[in-house]
Amino acid sequence: MRATRSTVLMLLAAVLLLLLPTASARAESDGDWSYPRYDVTAELAEDGTAQVTLDFDYDLGSDPGHGPLLGQAVRTEVQGDPDHYRSLPITDVTATRDGRPEPVQTETDGGVLQLRIGDEDVELEGLHTYTVTFTQRGLVNPEAAGSGLDELAWNVLVDQSLPVQDVTVTVTGPDDVQQVACFAGDAGSRTPCATSSADGPIATFGHPAVEEGQGLTTVAGWPAGTFTAEPILIPRRHLGNLFPLTPVTGVLGSLVAVLGVVGLVLLGRRGADERYADLTPGLMPVGGEPVRTTRGRSGAPVAVRFTPPEDARPGQIGTLLDEVAHDRDVTATIVDLAVRGHLVIEDVAAEAEKPPKGPDRWRLRRLDADRSGLQRYEQDLLDGLFADGSPVLLSDLGASFATLKAKAQRDLYRDVTERGWFHGDPSRVRATWVGWGILVAVAGAVLSLVLAFAVSWGLVPLALVPLGIALAVLSVRMPTRTAEGSAVLEQARGFKLYLGTAEADQIRLEEGEDIFSRYLPHAIAFGVAEHWAGVFRELAERGVVLPDPVWYVGGYHGSLLLAPSFASDLASFSADTSAAMTAASTASSGGSGFSAGVGGGVGGGSAGGW
Repeated sequence: MRATRSTVLMLLAAVLLLLLPTASARAESDGDWSYPRYDVTAELAEDGTAQVTLDFDYDLGSDPGHGPLLGQAVRTEVQGDPDHYRSLPITDVTATRDGRPEPVQTETDGGVLQLRIGDEDVELEGLHTYTVTFTQRGLVNPEAAGSGLDELAWNVLVDQSLPVQDVTVTVTGPDDVQQVACFAGDAGSRTPCATSSADGPIATFGHPAVEEGQGLTTVAGWPAGTFTAEPILIPRRHLGNLFPLTPVTGVLGSLVAVLGVVGLVLLGRRGADERYADLTPGLMPVGGEPVRTTRGRSGAPVAVRFTPPEDARPGQIGTLLDEVAHDRDVTATIVDLAVRGHLVIEDVAAEAEKPPKGPDRWRLRRLDADRSGLQRYEQDLLDGLFADGSPVLLSDLGASFATLKAKAQRDLYRDVTERGWFHGDPSRVRATWVGWGILVAVAGAVLSLVLAFAVSWGLVPLALVPLGIALAVLSVRMPTRTAEGSAVLEQARGFKLYLGTAEADQIRLEEGEDIFSRYLPHAIAFGVAEHWAGVFRELAERGVVLPDPVWYVGGYHGSLLLAPSFASDLASFSADTSAAMTAASTASSGGSGFSAGVGGGVGGGSAGGW
């Protein structure tokens, strides 16, 4: 009987232990606690220090509790920087309840400072008013990428555990606010808050309610240089010494490293281009007779060539040259389309009272020309640039230009592969080997950790990590050209040598032929456009009669080639085109809070109860 009673008591105790956490969680989540009002103010000094005040009503209803449980992020990861955290330190925390001082317990867990307000020996019910103040540093982003402003992109509330109503946020800075934004809702949402406004140095935001699991992020921007603050970076701590060097781990680790290096050497040889063994570099077999091929680099010096490879466009040649479809290859294609009469490039600087800069300076206007000779990527590029057929500024293309550039680059990779210049799409080949490299590195890291914790043999597979990284780096050599591709490559190198080193006396001019415009797109793809333009400027200064480019309209009187800044203008067009192509991706990289949405700022407040 006594044994039976003991058994029953043990079972009851076990049941109670299982129920206690659930009951506690129920008290926190299913009660009628809420925040009917939540006012936040932050006053920013020139050094970026924020004096923060949280003034709110906390309603416990008839469900007793001790008080509010607030969270404030004091550490966050830095995107793209695995070696540092961004620190957002908080000091001088005070709290009052209904106008009287209230105890505050603080605890930092996972980069979040928990503020437990109230007395664990006192339970409260009903509505109470709290005021919490603290000082926080490191919130300001100086000259944020995308806006160029000094920004406070602030996660006022993140992933709420209790509903919060009537939220207002007021931010005051040392200078007039230039731009404001506010987002509320689920993480990543770009739904605007109910109100966002700026009046001099004060930015004000408001939203009627933030439900459980949602958040609210405010963004205020001041002129660059308003704040002297810089983000506070602190080192990220890594694992300790779990990789002791012993005779066994040393020998086995060395064996893994040696075998890995041998494998990398063999892979490096695999990445050698194919070429015709018995032909002069740059020549191709004629008559359809089989020709022996080999792998490796040609030992012959590059021979100057005065014309580009036959039936090859500048963008194709640029991609063949270094196995990468660069922004300049897309720019060269645009200029080539202009030279061939499909569009006109207009410099609008002369039209404006205040000359615009960057992509705002260039306008493209489509011409009605025969499109039968266009490559597929050229046709797609034209259609993308002139979606409705109207002239367009580079700056107005916006995010569509980045998408259009990416498609043009994919088309170029596909084109040079379909032409038989590569054994496989260079971009896909590189991506495949990068994937293998990452897999090997991750496998080595995981095995190292497992063996380190299990038998302290973490050093044995550790060599796989740098070998995987080396394999990823080696991926740039994995795309291989065919023998035909290598022959065209030699021709392209010879033509690049000519465009990049030609002197005015070496230019072969024919009457009525605009050789400058004809070869300019190739010079852009090769990165020697300024030299090429300079050569023809020298010819024009000598009095040589040269046809003016009809595809370019600028604010010059007389010959374009005699204009002092024409060569630099061409370089500016190329640079500004690349800037316009990448502007959208830069703006979405997380630098500016004006495009990030809920949770895209720094810090992270939360409001719960205990």
